Amino acid sequence: MKNAFCITLCAWLFSTCISISQAKEADEIIYTRAFADSDYGHYHIAVLQAALNITPELGTTSIAPHPHPMSQSRQLVSLINGDADIMWSVTNRTREQKLIAIKLPLLKGFAGHRVLVINPKRQLDFPLHIDINQLKSMTLVQGNDWPDLEILEHNGYTVSGEDWSLWFQSMFSMVERDLVDGFPRNVIEVHRDLARHADKNIILEKNHILRYPSYEYFFVSPQNSALANRLRIGLIRLLENGELSALFEAQEGHEHAALIVDSPSRTTHTLKNPAIPYVLDYAQWDKHASSAIKALHDETNSN
Repeated sequence: MKNAFCITLCAWLFSTCISISQAKEADEIIYTRAFADSDYGHYHIAVLQAALNITPELGTTSIAPHPHPMSQSRQLVSLINGDADIMWSVTNRTREQKLIAIKLPLLKGFAGHRVLVINPKRQLDFPLHIDINQLKSMTLVQGNDWPDLEILEHNGYTVSGEDWSLWFQSMFSMVERDLVDGFPRNVIEVHRDLARHADKNIILEKNHILRYPSYEYFFVSPQNSALANRLRIGLIRLLENGELSALFEAQEGHEHAALIVDSPSRTTHTLKNPAIPYVLDYAQWDKHASSAIKALHDETNSN
């Protein structure tokens, strides 16, 4: 009887281990998304997959989108509740307090460089040497739950919050209909936006750029610290072997962004960011790889 019990117990343990192993292999890492559009998030998804591919000893490399597109505030709630594992967005205090931030600026800090999408007839209202108070009095539009809304307001700009909508249809329509003076977009996304909304009478304002510390990170569910550390290790390896730079440079919009940021023909307006209490000295990680790697190492070792 005793032997039979032992055999039964061993068989149960063996089958349980197999089930756990199979479940682990079948696990997917779920990322949230703002849009269901197939063009959305190519670069971020590629970086996420590359970071997992280069750390195969740490588990599954399978990723999948959350079935429901959602606003940034809803994405945060989904991660907190454990309904998804990872999102990417511009950081602020709240997100860093409630989620696990992977502090490598995915867009090299370019997320804090903003240019205006305007109605073509309004370009004359934006001379190169515009009075700053005149610029601040103009009405800009941003998403209600975007950290940039708080940044602009903190620096004295007039800004209207608009509900999240599919590919910002309402915001671009407000520009076209002359209901607002401009829509600040980050330099990486603006060319894609203009191509997507080519049917609208809107253009890129040519004389100005707003600049403030702003970093777009991967954020991980607070219930999944193992995934957070895995991503840090993966990003370190991608920095070391040059693959992260290759992924960044492969995106056409990123080349356009660099040209705008480095353009001598634009007036730069520097703003403060009250949403984060620090400035990273390695935001442009292609130029400061050793500092970026050290920061990721330190975060991995502290968790």
